[in-house]
Amino acid sequence: MFSYKFPCGDFQTLTTMTEDNFVFDPPVYEQRYCAAIQILEDPRWTQQIKKVVEFGCAEMRLFHLMRRIETIETIVLVDIDEPLLKKTCTAINPLVADYLRHRAGPLRAEIWQGSIADSSEELQDTDAVIALELIEHVYDDVLSKIPSNVFGFMQPKVVVFSTPNSDFNVVFTRFKPLLPNGFRHEDHKFEWTREEFKTWCMGIVEQYPNYVFSLLGVGNPPKDMESVGHVSQIAIFVRKDILEMPLVNPLSVLPKPYTEDSGSYKLIHAVDYPFYVDSRTEKEKIWDEVQCELQRFKRIANSAEIEQEIYTDIIKMPIAHLLERLQITGATEEILKTVLQEKSLKIEDDCVIIEDSEESGESEPYDLSDHFSQEAVLSDRDEEEEWDLANN
Repeated sequence: MFSYKFPCGDFQTLTTMTEDNFVFDPPVYEQRYCAAIQILEDPRWTQQIKKVVEFGCAEMRLFHLMRRIETIETIVLVDIDEPLLKKTCTAINPLVADYLRHRAGPLRAEIWQGSIADSSEELQDTDAVIALELIEHVYDDVLSKIPSNVFGFMQPKVVVFSTPNSDFNVVFTRFKPLLPNGFRHEDHKFEWTREEFKTWCMGIVEQYPNYVFSLLGVGNPPKDMESVGHVSQIAIFVRKDILEMPLVNPLSVLPKPYTEDSGSYKLIHAVDYPFYVDSRTEKEKIWDEVQCELQRFKRIANSAEIEQEIYTDIIKMPIAHLLERLQITGATEEILKTVLQEKSLKIEDDCVIIEDSEESGESEPYDLSDHFSQEAVLSDRDEEEEWDLANN
């Protein structure tokens, strides 16, 4: 096992008991989704997570959170229930807002009908696997095949499983009995104690020693009942090389485990999200930002001079200050000076000379009088959104 803490710390949750009910705030399913997203965004591996496969996805709720992670390029959604997938498949379609504000990178979303126990080419090259509240719905023959498919065939960098903690059931039975099958849900085939879940996880890392795991939970227990643990228990498996630990076995593409009743995957729906392709060269990107910053600096300087009743035709912007404003472009001082020289801007005493050419009536090379600067556009947009929020 390894020690794991959520990157953003513990969840701020509230668990309350009344005379006839028990309430989680926020609901436990939201806490599970939040946990999964925080795990995917862990700075130790988030840049390496390009393809995510979610098993048991039919409701499509987690997808709308995952798709906001800009580093993810492919989300594969898999569920065994084909009729339900066909009913909810349009939930992954881009919204109008996705066309107005494009992603910085590509995103392809695919929905497949298939089983977590079956290996398929669509599952190869997966970086992360998410399976929330799924394993308790499968029979033993399917459960036994899951490790070989996920850890033997797919070999992702990160795997997240969640399942009910049956130790917590004693809290529920204070208000009403469990279902006739002895569980929380009529389709559950089992509900594990924390010790049983830990034993299952230990069996996986023993069989697949390239992985380590950590146990977490969401849905805090009531006060004075902490011994029962969380209502939903979570296991996070991480491949050792991602934690800069040596692998026990070299990674290799393993053949699909053969099973006589193995089903093939069926594509239900697929969409590609619009994204912005910046075709500008490095120098063009820097020059566009330089024009904005020079105009901004000139406007601020002239405003200050008017207040003091002093006006000059020449304004000097320190290159160091300009370079600081251009951090987002990754510009170095050497590249910046090259761009300035190519654009015939004067440099004196490590300052860019901004000359006011109103007398000539010609636009300066950095004059953005006919365009909104990025800062102005963002400022106007912020004001509009604040107004909109204030009146809703």
